[in-house]
Amino acid sequence: MKFISLNNIRKQDSHIYYRSVYFADAFYEYEGSSETKQVKFTIEATPLGEKHITIDFLDSLNYPVLSLMIAIKRHVIDLDIKGELP
Repeated sequence: MKFISLNNIRKQDSHIYYRSVYFADAFYEYEGSSETKQVKFTIEATPLGEKHITIDFLDSLNYPVLSLMIAIKRHVIDLDIKGELP
């Protein structure tokens, strides 16, 4: 499984300043075919300044997704550091 990109990233409005919730389309390749699944990811800042990222797949998947989840988390961290998230 190879992660390609996150498309259509949308931020959910929230009144909690230390927690940001986003929705996006994860584009990846699996066994030679390209697939897109909807994901929800949350970036939560702790009191110590660390950021915790959780990934939820909104569409069902029929295979192990640990490598895809790790790749999405790395990509989200990179987007957050660069300031490219909405």
